[in-house]
Amino acid sequence: MKWSAYNQSLVRRGEILLGFDVINNWDTEIKEMNKDKIGEPFHYPDTFLLLLGYAKAYFHLPYRQTEGIAQEDMLKERFHQYHIILQLTEE
Repeated sequence: MKWSAYNQSLVRRGEILLGFDVINNWDTEIKEMNKDKIGEPFHYPDTFLLLLGYAKAYFHLPYRQTEGIAQEDMLKERFHQYHIILQLTEE
């Protein structure tokens, strides 16, 4: 058995669609959180972390599946798709 493939399948089970309000406010919230911050900037807004916690509790998700929600590559892809949709609807 390939453990890396099995582990990745567990993580992918946690992928869900994000609420648009979290995505819409992402940049604004991050800018506000990082204002006057010293050191490494925050990368995830508090509302997204709350969403992860609620999703984990509500859906009884194990850690690896919750991790699948937050994987950076998946988030970038969703943001890109969402911004394309916004641009098309605004034209």
